[in-house]
Amino acid sequence: MIIRILAMLFVVSIFIPVEFHYLVGTLRIEAYRVILGLALIYAFFNIRRVLEKADIIDILLFFFVLLASASLVYNHGLQKGIESSGILIIEILGAFYLARLFILTPKDYYQINMWFVIILALLVFFSLYEAFAKHRILHEWAKNITGHDSLDYRLYTHYYIRMGIMRTTNLFAHPILYGTIGAIFFPFIVLLTIHKFKISNLLKTIAILIGMISTLSSAPLLSVAFQGMTAVLSRFWSGGKRFWFGFGLIALSGMILIDSISNRGFFAILISYLTFNPVTGYYRMLQWEYSMDDIMDHPLFGIGLHDWTRPEWMNSSIDSFWLLMTLQHGIIASFLLLFVCLYAVFHVLNNLHKHHPASRWMVQTWILAFMSLILIGFTVDYFGKIQPLFFFILGSIGWARNYPKLNHILARMTHIAKLRQLKKLEDK
Repeated sequence: MIIRILAMLFVVSIFIPVEFHYLVGTLRIEAYRVILGLALIYAFFNIRRVLEKADIIDILLFFFVLLASASLVYNHGLQKGIESSGILIIEILGAFYLARLFILTPKDYYQINMWFVIILALLVFFSLYEAFAKHRILHEWAKNITGHDSLDYRLYTHYYIRMGIMRTTNLFAHPILYGTIGAIFFPFIVLLTIHKFKISNLLKTIAILIGMISTLSSAPLLSVAFQGMTAVLSRFWSGGKRFWFGFGLIALSGMILIDSISNRGFFAILISYLTFNPVTGYYRMLQWEYSMDDIMDHPLFGIGLHDWTRPEWMNSSIDSFWLLMTLQHGIIASFLLLFVCLYAVFHVLNNLHKHHPASRWMVQTWILAFMSLILIGFTVDYFGKIQPLFFFILGSIGWARNYPKLNHILARMTHIAKLRQLKKLEDK
């Protein structure tokens, strides 16, 4: 019961505007951090359940957190390092184990996704108003209630108006956050609509899509493109591994070829074209270029939360989750986290065909959502509430590990029951 309440409160906390916070020294205390802290305490008091469900993902994630914490202590000293690593541990392990301990069955997975989908669908009316009226009304209300002006001032300028409409933030601190959260749950409502068609499900799908489009951000739309490619991958994976291995080698060869004949390189071309604004794409490319010196100079523990080396005219933001992880915590920590994420996806993908059709589509929605999060992380930083949500999604598929075994047992029991019925008929 307690873990269910915490899960519900976590969902609600994701939609609480950033204006609702309390500062303790330099630490920003928001509702989602309090809830994840309580979830971590709950996990500690239920350590036996945690250990029973632990697998290679738990172990490697623990080592990543250990390395990241060590980097913060190394770079900032014991006091500040412990404070920063404490927040990191809460946002990573608190979110991961909240999902692990709450989502135990397909029903739980369905329920948590539907909570997010319903809220996102209802918010589309505010998105349309914000986009066309150019009025961030939800943040204005939050500011009037709390007295906190927490949004970046640039969000109110012409830089965030494209094609005559304002890029929507809705309840979030940035259009990218809003668009990415919509993209996370978009595969679920799309496949639910296909699997169980209802007008209400179709309307939710359209509403979430409109919300993502209203951000005028390349991240959510690129997520949908990656989700489409991953859907093809998951459809043919079990019977076409050799084909996809060959396809991967061809793609890698193509990247190397482009990199060798272009003075910009493959990733420079990729980043520059996968954005609505070419200037933004070029700026992200420069972030990779200028941060490499710091990464090479501090390969083991990174630079922590220190400022990175760059020209004076560049701001301090890093628009890539994976680049920031490498810059802050070192190459080993970043590689370990990327390996954990890819292992989780392909482990689930390898067992997808073993699931019963009633739950298989839900497993597929997770694969689409999380694979797109991994890929989009190369061009978007998961700051604010997206970082804990990233690890919550990682932990939300733990239930699927046992269900292929359960499906096999149920199929065997059904087969035995049929044999017994045939034997009874023969005896008669």
